[in-house]
Amino acid sequence: MNNKVPILTYHDISNKINNNSIHYKKFFSHINLMRKLGYKSINLSDLNKGTKEKKFIITFDDAYENVAKYALPFLKKNNFKATCFIVTKSIGKYNFWDHHQPNYIKKNIMSLNQIKLWISAGLEVGSHTLNHLNLIKLNKKEKTKEIIGPIEYFKKKGIDIKTFSYPFGSYDKETVNIVKKYYDYAVTTDRGRYNVNNFKNSTLPRVPINYDTSLFKLFIKTSTFYEDIK
Repeated sequence: MNNKVPILTYHDISNKINNNSIHYKKFFSHINLMRKLGYKSINLSDLNKGTKEKKFIITFDDAYENVAKYALPFLKKNNFKATCFIVTKSIGKYNFWDHHQPNYIKKNIMSLNQIKLWISAGLEVGSHTLNHLNLIKLNKKEKTKEIIGPIEYFKKKGIDIKTFSYPFGSYDKETVNIVKKYYDYAVTTDRGRYNVNNFKNSTLPRVPINYDTSLFKLFIKTSTFYEDIK
């Protein structure tokens, strides 16, 4: 297995240019560059499956409908893998957790049918909790409900989820202890490239990708020590 695995963090993919989302053409160019650099995309749950290939992981937090609209056809056509983290109570609704933000933009979230299309394409869905709450502000009972609720929801739909993303990248020891009981892997917003010798499966680092991340910056972020020292 390649020693360093970049886990890329995306949110919204759009046909508009703004600082709240990444234009779909830029997203396409990002992923195509990773392939040209010799990387193979995998789902997060396959992180530690043995292979000597250079690997990278595409993750989407929040499951915006635009991801199904713009990213899914591209990923499916080009045989890329990706993991999308879903706020269960927002399915078919909108990003209610951001409404207090000063520059709030209401965005639709994937429907259950779109989620099933995502899975049928060989891509993975994971948990982003029930309500996208800041887990460290909750008591243990509340944390547990938020963390295991999505497992129960998806199980009723015949879907097995093994991966988790901490809302707002926020976690504490109690939160991590609950998460690792129920999920194989969990991602944070801590910066860095995954190295099996340096990180635990319940607190994986990621490489943040922004609306203005150029191809050169993407290369620096994924193929050098740039993110590892952040």
